[in-house]
Amino acid sequence: MPFSSRRSLAASLRRLSVTGLTAAVVASSLVAPATPGPVIAAEPAAAGEALPAGLLPTIHYEDALAHAGDRPSFAPGGRVTLGFVPRVGDRWTVGGGTPRALPAGRLSGRDIRSGPTSTAIPTTEPTPTKGAEPTPTKGAEPTPTTEPAPTPTADPAVTAEPAVTAEPSPEPTADPIDAPAPDPSAAIEAEGASFTATDHDGGIDLSAAVTPAGLRREVFGFLPYWELSDSSTTLDYTKLSTIAYFGVGAAANGNLEKTNSDGSTTVGWSGWTSSRMTTVINEAHAGRTRVVLTVQSFAWSTGGAAKQQALLGSSTSRANLARQIAKAVSERGADGVNLDFEPLVSGSSEEFTALVRSVRAELDAVAGGYQLTFDTTGWIGNYPLEDATAPGGADAIFVMGYDYRSSTSSNAGSIAPLSNAGYDITDTILAYLARVPASKLILGVPYYGRAWSTETDALRSTNISGTKNGASAAVIYSTGIELIHEKGRRYDAGEGVAWTAYRRENCTSAYGCVTPWRQLYLDDATALKAKYDLINRYGLRGAGIWALGYDDDRPELWSAIQAKFVTDTTAPVVGITRLSSVQTSPTFTVKWSGYDESAIAR
Repeated sequence: MPFSSRRSLAASLRRLSVTGLTAAVVASSLVAPATPGPVIAAEPAAAGEALPAGLLPTIHYEDALAHAGDRPSFAPGGRVTLGFVPRVGDRWTVGGGTPRALPAGRLSGRDIRSGPTSTAIPTTEPTPTKGAEPTPTKGAEPTPTTEPAPTPTADPAVTAEPAVTAEPSPEPTADPIDAPAPDPSAAIEAEGASFTATDHDGGIDLSAAVTPAGLRREVFGFLPYWELSDSSTTLDYTKLSTIAYFGVGAAANGNLEKTNSDGSTTVGWSGWTSSRMTTVINEAHAGRTRVVLTVQSFAWSTGGAAKQQALLGSSTSRANLARQIAKAVSERGADGVNLDFEPLVSGSSEEFTALVRSVRAELDAVAGGYQLTFDTTGWIGNYPLEDATAPGGADAIFVMGYDYRSSTSSNAGSIAPLSNAGYDITDTILAYLARVPASKLILGVPYYGRAWSTETDALRSTNISGTKNGASAAVIYSTGIELIHEKGRRYDAGEGVAWTAYRRENCTSAYGCVTPWRQLYLDDATALKAKYDLINRYGLRGAGIWALGYDDDRPELWSAIQAKFVTDTTAPVVGITRLSSVQTSPTFTVKWSGYDESAIAR
């Protein structure tokens, strides 16, 4: 489908913002993002889990703020004609049970945008449908955070193929005898192991079926509206379990934010009801990938915190939002919702749990099997993990495993370090596992990196970013990986990140021209595979991505997902039951159990 491409202009602007080749452009393009109001720090959940001093806004918020002025021309879409049908290999719990088929759309995007013709939500489930294999979609690169996005040409409406009767959802595979140990060091690796079995029982019964055609983990990717309109955005549905459209805001009274103050449609709602989104949902369903709506409430500013507090503090507003979410999901033919409330205002944990449970109840009233997740930062803070994921609550938590360093960090380095002297990804996983099962955790990974001006070219050099030397900047993967290859790739094995260092001129009226060192740290395919190994080692539910489209049409990050979550490359882990220290019988039975990554079950 043709779209107006912004690739060349956007790529040039973003490259200038990183390399600083043109002083006049750099001076304007490296201005720090609009400064939010005072940070509202979340409450520490318990001793040992205190938030770092001066918790800073996440990339979700910063990117949303940077694109708040975007006005892409999204043509309203048709009806989603294909319902979701789970893959045969899906084993993670959704809606409190086995993944199941969900209905197609009830209304077209244009009818939803102009005003629904019906306010009733059906309580019976239409016959699910399935379609042909999907065709990956593309769109243009996003604009830098300091430049407004040009308006692309609207896409035409899409007519999907007629629906056919879906195959029934498969029965769940029994849980394995041995679940993964919370601490991988407690497991015994089967290196060089072998055995011979006497087939007296007619065969060996595996604890779980091997499903080579399916994803062995959830792969949950955010698709922001600014990437939805990009012709270079490529989606490989075979390697995605869930696409989370990002997103639509929640007002203080619980209304979804569909219109601006001037009566125009908000960009988030425009994208959700667009022809482009109709195409994405139909193609995702054809590939048996879920699509969910992200509803956001950012409390990083004084105004945002007041709005979130009013929403969560009112039972009427919470109930209203839950109804509106269920209506938006069912009418569009989507498959659930992701709640991005960050951070939670102080004292609102119980109210957030109440909202989560209200959303679950409203979704269940439409049909069973809708997915419900919520987002948290790497630091747990006051998120009510146990209560909000108890029966009748959310299926999983998306943990933002990034933003461990920011523009103001004392040293340059990984924004998502595997390990370091301070708090890192491993610490985050262990902190969450102490609270909730691994099957409820999705670890988000960054498809972006960060550049700093530094004192030297040494690894993790002191950060000297600012007006004189040039501000620190977030850099999406497609731009950053080209720069790393151009300037010379280095690898920090300790933190698990690719990086490079180079001189960059920065000119200002106050300080003239200076040429400090510039360092860029970025998770490339090697770094992401190391994080995926960690996800597999701890048996987490899966991996998440911020954000789809930041890799443009490059194939290597899809290959990393293939290698770690589709192709079985992880050695089995086995355990042997020890005999009693007092052995009196001349005969005995040796018992053993095995756990193979390709046979992962919840």
